[in-house]
Amino acid sequence: MENNIVSNFSKQQIESFFLNSNVEISIANFIFAILISAILAFVIKITYIKISKSLNDKEHFSDTFVPLAIITTLVITVVKFSLALSLGLVGALSIVRFRAAIKEPEELVYLFFVIGIGLATGANQFFIAIVATFITILILYFRKVYNDKTNKDNLTEASTNILQMQVEGKDQNSDEILNKIKKNVNYLNLKSFSSENEFKQFNFWFDIDKKKLDIFLKDIEKITSENKSIKIQIFSRSGIYE
Repeated sequence: MENNIVSNFSKQQIESFFLNSNVEISIANFIFAILISAILAFVIKITYIKISKSLNDKEHFSDTFVPLAIITTLVITVVKFSLALSLGLVGALSIVRFRAAIKEPEELVYLFFVIGIGLATGANQFFIAIVATFITILILYFRKVYNDKTNKDNLTEASTNILQMQVEGKDQNSDEILNKIKKNVNYLNLKSFSSENEFKQFNFWFDIDKKKLDIFLKDIEKITSENKSIKIQIFSRSGIYE
C-alpha cells in the first residue's frame, strides 16, 4: 500500500517536471535572488573597471553586467521547475544570433562570470554565489598585484605603448630622428608604415623605464620644436601619459 502511494507520488512529480508549464514561484525568494544577483554583478562591474586591462570602453561594456545577471536569474528561476520550459528556452536561444564580436578574451571571462552568478542565484545557491564571487575577485586582484610588482620597473607590459611619427618633406632624415628616440627606450619595433607623396607615417611599439621617462619626453619635445614638419604622438593602454 505504502509502496503504491510512493510510486504514484513519484510518478506525479516526474510528470509535473516533464509536462507542467505552470510554475509557482515564491515572490519573496525571487526578489531576494534578484537583489543578490544585482549586488554581486555590481561588485563584479567595479572590479572589472578597476583591474581590467581591456582597451575598450570599460564603463560602457560593464553597464550590461547588472541587467545580464538579473535576466539570467529570471530565466533560471522560471525554467528550473519544468523540462518543457527548459526545452522551450533552448529552442528560443537556437534562433538568436549575436552580431557583436567579443574582441578580447578577458571580456568573455567577465561575461561568463556574471552569467554564472545569475545561474547560481536563480537556482537559490546564494551562499555559493557569494563565496565564488569574492574568491574569484580576490584571485583577480592578487594577479593584478603580482603583475604590477613583476613589471614595476617598466611602465606597461611589452607591446602596449605606441609611438606615432609623421614626417613631411623629402629632406627630413627619419633615421637620424629614430636614433635619437632609441637612446632612451628599451626597444623600438616598427608596427606599420605608410607613405604618400612627401608624407610618411611610422607606428612603433616601444617600452621604456620609468627613470628615463622625463628625459624621453624632453627629447620628443626638442625634436618636434626643432623640426616643424615632424609630429610625434605617444599612446599607452594604461593611460600613464594622460
